[in-house]
Parts: sequence; structure tokens; C-alpha cells
Amino acid sequence: MKLRFLLSLLFIITQVGLISYARFTPVRFFCWAPYDIHNSFEATATINNTFYDSKQLEERYNYKMKGWEQRSIYNVFLLIERYESTYGRHDDVDVKVVYSINGHPEDVWQYQHVGKKTE
Repeated sequence: MKLRFLLSLLFIITQVGLISYARFTPVRFFCWAPYDIHNSFEATATINNTFYDSKQLEERYNYKMKGWEQRSIYNVFLLIERYESTYGRHDDVDVKVVYSINGHPEDVWQYQHVGKKTE
């Protein structure tokens, strides 16, 4: 009985801690709290001196790169950064994301990476 109580208490404390952590981080993959941020955005890039529009980037990242996002815009940024640091690590990349959070003025996020060339 005491073990069940302690395990239940540990479970609840863990949940409260994880929810608190997720609520105050910019990337909220595991936060079940309501999404209170709405973003409109469009990504473009120059990859190995070739211009890519949002449709071409959708094929590269396997995620929409233009439109409306109900989650944190940092999820899109993280997706781009992780792709380019793994699959795209050999490419020279300059990605620009023009976005607006909750209808506020537009801002620009930029990611640049010089690829590691293999011989």
C-alpha cells in the first residue's frame, strides 16, 4: 500500500515537473497545454548556390514551409536546424524564415551552414 502511494505521488510530481518545464520552453513538443501562439510563415533558402522556394523546401524537410502554424515557430526552426546538421551537413545552406506571431509585425529567422565536403 505504501509503495503504491509513493509510486503514485512520484508519478504526479513528475507530471507536474514536466508540464511546468514544457510550458516555459520555446519548443513545446510534449506540452499538452493549449497552443496559445499562432504563426504565419514562409521559408526560402539558397542551397549550394541554388534558390529553393517553400514548395521545394517542403520536399527537403518533409514538412510545410509556408502557411499557418498553430504550434511554436521554434518547432519549425528546430526542424530545419536538425535536418541541416544531419542529412544536409554536406550542403552550403542559407535558410530564411519570414514569420509573424499572433499577427504582430514580421520578423526574420536565418540559418546558415557551410557544408563539410567529403572527398
